[in-house]
Amino acid sequence: MEKLIVKNFGPIKEAEIDLTKYVVFIGDTSTGKSVLAKLIAIFRDSFNFLSIQKDIQIIDFKKELKKYNINFNFDDSEIIYFGKKVNSNDYIKLLELKKDKIRLLNETNKEEFLKLFDNIQNETFEKLSLPTYIDFKKEQFLEIFYNDFFKSINSTYFPAERILYSLTGNSLSGLMANNVALPDCYKEFAAKYEVARKEISQIKYTAFNIEYNFENGLDEIYFGDNKILLNEASSGIQSLIPLLIVLENEISKNDFDTGKFLILEEPELNLFPIKQKRLIDHISLKTNNTKHKIVITTHSPYILSALDTLILAKNTFNEHPDLKGEINSIVSEDKWIDYEDISVYEVRNDGKVYSIKNEEFRSIDTNAIDGVSDIISEEFDKLTELRYAQ
Repeated sequence: MEKLIVKNFGPIKEAEIDLTKYVVFIGDTSTGKSVLAKLIAIFRDSFNFLSIQKDIQIIDFKKELKKYNINFNFDDSEIIYFGKKVNSNDYIKLLELKKDKIRLLNETNKEEFLKLFDNIQNETFEKLSLPTYIDFKKEQFLEIFYNDFFKSINSTYFPAERILYSLTGNSLSGLMANNVALPDCYKEFAAKYEVARKEISQIKYTAFNIEYNFENGLDEIYFGDNKILLNEASSGIQSLIPLLIVLENEISKNDFDTGKFLILEEPELNLFPIKQKRLIDHISLKTNNTKHKIVITTHSPYILSALDTLILAKNTFNEHPDLKGEINSIVSEDKWIDYEDISVYEVRNDGKVYSIKNEEFRSIDTNAIDGVSDIISEEFDKLTELRYAQ
């Protein structure tokens, strides 16, 4: 397992994040949820890059921040990325922010990663069956492989503004080709969506009762026999389709069995609660049996409740394995989430981050973030009392 510690960066005063299979941030607007999610992507990808580079030891932090449209002063910031030792509970420092550079700290780990990378390259090249008449040099292959490898293991960021890509439709190419004033992470998602919709082209999502079809440069949505263009669909569908299509393609294209972080900003956007629940089910179904990790930022208690149900299913099986059939009939086994595989944090206005996992019941403490229900209930009770007092 990995860990990220952040101190005095933007709205974040203090945060210690366990980078488990699932990482969830919930909190008020502008508390720093997205900042933390983006820092996870920056430091994980920086570690991958520096681990394979033989002569490069540092990365320009300002450049990485610009990619994600972050512009905070970090003179007093402390950010450290840790990895857990094999067969040990001890953590070792892998990366740290020093002045304006991300620095690699552990050469032993670098050597292991380099060896793994070289082995993967050589094995892949040896598997190729190339006709003798093709002038193909191993150096050319390695350069192509290097780029594909990084595309495969680098984080994929799903912006909250993904509805933009549904609205622009067949103008995506122009969006990427022209000097549009968008952060690089937005353009990268546009590029991934452009590729994904061509490679998948047609797919049915039974849980959402929709079918997607990409034909002649048009995104089409089918509801039964009814067809509409994506840019004419509801805002919920426009937000959902780019997420589903890119998620599908990113998971299917990882050929190196290394896993990557998939950063999902506000997956609940414009979705009715039942659709939010089905989306969480879909995400867990797609990623559970992979090495990918999911980072979610959200404002929705429904997202937490949906995740908590998947945890409860696994808890119930662990305690009563004889009930597997009954549990599976309620929540299918391929969606279950192990309590140890998820970290859930409330990011508060005081700049601190608090775990809201309940160790006693091995669940998410959804009551910890649903204070608004108490306020509404109190107001309702007082008004009801006044109404019927006479």
